[in-house]
Amino acid sequence: RSLPHSLYEMARLKKACDPNAPTRPRSSFNLYMRHRISQSEALSSKPFGERNRLIGLEWAALPPEQKQIFNEQASREREKYKADFEAYKQTQAFKDWQAKQEGLKGSLSPKSSKRGPKGKRTHEPEIDMASSPKTPRIPIFSEEFLAYNRQREMALRNLRKQATQLEEETALLSKHVENLTNASAKLELQIKSTEAQLAAEEALTQRFRKELTATFAELPVPTNGDVPRSPSSAKGFERITISSAESYMARLCELVCSGQHEDLKSKAVELLKSAVRTKSLTLCTV
Repeated sequence: RSLPHSLYEMARLKKACDPNAPTRPRSSFNLYMRHRISQSEALSSKPFGERNRLIGLEWAALPPEQKQIFNEQASREREKYKADFEAYKQTQAFKDWQAKQEGLKGSLSPKSSKRGPKGKRTHEPEIDMASSPKTPRIPIFSEEFLAYNRQREMALRNLRKQATQLEEETALLSKHVENLTNASAKLELQIKSTEAQLAAEEALTQRFRKELTATFAELPVPTNGDVPRSPSSAKGFERITISSAESYMARLCELVCSGQHEDLKSKAVELLKSAVRTKSLTLCTV
């Protein structure tokens, strides 16, 4: 006797997952593993096997009170899954899924024989599985049959491992993208804030230059150390302008602090007091 390899399909059918069913709850360790991967970039960058080994050691050494946090979260997920699944079992989608599974099982199971007249067995026509190149007939319980099953199970385990690894890598990449997006948004806000602050400082500086220019417009300072006798004597002297306000004030401060230009100092103080009194100079006090 020989048996078509569709028996493997029947075994696989028992493990088929309903795509419309509620998401299965995660274990305490799985929750802890995702928590650690999201916390540590150094840990998440390690190979799949090494990462799981390290997290497993951490989980084994974790104090019971810290494990309890993840145990409670896993328990809540299980309770929620039970409630959601009970509600899902009442839906039409679940009934359609069950009907589909029963139909597939019926199409893959051998046809039952019936007794005909005078006790003779009659058999319903069977599908010739040998006619399909994708369904070879393998002798049951032979070495070839067992090797074929082992090969299929190994391939299935590898596929599951790859799927889990891809899922973890996708979650990690999604976390990196989220972090980069948040960092970019924060950087843009900082740039805008800095630009606004610089604009305000520039406006304040320009305003101060204008006030100083208006205050000391009639007080030229000598460039050669001589004090001007009249405002009209411009040779060898510097008058304040908006663009030269910094250099003018630096020269005026130098002359006043030298102690040799008391007349210039008196005029400067008088102009400052007058400007402050008339509020034409608002950004400094005397």
